[in-house]
Amino acid sequence: MGSGVSFITEPGREPSAPVAQRNEGGALTKPARTNALVRNLSMPEIPSLYGLRGAAALAVVCYHYWLGRWKFVSVFPGPYAVTLFFELSGLLITWLLLKEISKNGKLNRRQFYLRRALRLFPVFYVVWGLCRLAGPFAGSWATFFYMGDYYHALTRHYNVLTVGWSLGVEEKFYLLWPFVLVRMERTNLVKVLFGVLLVEPVYRSVLALLNYGEYTWFAFDTHLDAIVVGCLIALAASRGWNPPNWVLHRWTPICALILVFALQSQKDIVTYLLGLILISVICRPPALLNHRAARYFGAISYSLYLCHDYAREILWPRISGGIKVDNFALVFAAQLALAIALASILHFAVERPFLLIKNRFHGRKSEHAA
Repeated sequence: MGSGVSFITEPGREPSAPVAQRNEGGALTKPARTNALVRNLSMPEIPSLYGLRGAAALAVVCYHYWLGRWKFVSVFPGPYAVTLFFELSGLLITWLLLKEISKNGKLNRRQFYLRRALRLFPVFYVVWGLCRLAGPFAGSWATFFYMGDYYHALTRHYNVLTVGWSLGVEEKFYLLWPFVLVRMERTNLVKVLFGVLLVEPVYRSVLALLNYGEYTWFAFDTHLDAIVVGCLIALAASRGWNPPNWVLHRWTPICALILVFALQSQKDIVTYLLGLILISVICRPPALLNHRAARYFGAISYSLYLCHDYAREILWPRISGGIKVDNFALVFAAQLALAIALASILHFAVERPFLLIKNRFHGRKSEHAA
């Protein structure tokens, strides 16, 4: 991996626009300060995003724990919480990369990959090791090398760490996106990304018609549109795009969430609705998502997402001693508490120390919402 990639425009090509317009003193200019999207993305800690990540992680956990037990789960769009994670990754990673390019005129890929490794690898491999110690599981080595997305897509075999499939999708994005971002002129890049949004639904529909529907649930190449939505939001914000007033209305994310429940069978529509929710909560941060409890769940969200199946499938039977309890609500509460406790231990004992190391590469004291 190269240590740095200069971003130099060719003659006649449009130069890269700054991520946020700033004056000579480094402060945001008046147009940038009045643009809620640019202003909040430019903050050291983006409002609402910790809470949003925490809510998404809890949605995944509840969906998995409720599955096959409560009829409510059939109308609960839990899987789309992962779609929201993809959009968050596309937005935040693109914004950080554009910010670095705007500031330094180049992108240091080596440091980028090192920061991603420090952020994601420690907890993931600790959880993977815990699952292996409990006994061999199908696809363990595919998951180890972040190929769980294609393993599950092609074999239809699932295991205690099946949730790792989404990390396989994101790791491929992290690996490829910096190369694309520094080598394509912005206007052409936006055209290509919009092309992906048009082609991806057709591609998934063709696969479904050919009886490869389960492949579309996991594979990297069938989840590109969710990531692209986040990338486009960041690219638009970097050019100073100001969302229309109706996006900033306090009822917009609520109405969009209601539509997510109502239209969850329409994956393409829900993807855009989640993008709308993402823009709205950044521009107008809800108090609920910035509550101390929401922020805590956001902090442990990565660990919770990874360990919740391990907590239920492996730890719970050993702790409960095989005692059968007919009250599912009580069992659910106990299993959820166990998963949160384990996630908290992983966060403070494993994740947080490596995050402190990672943050040194940004020269900052606190973890960024990315």
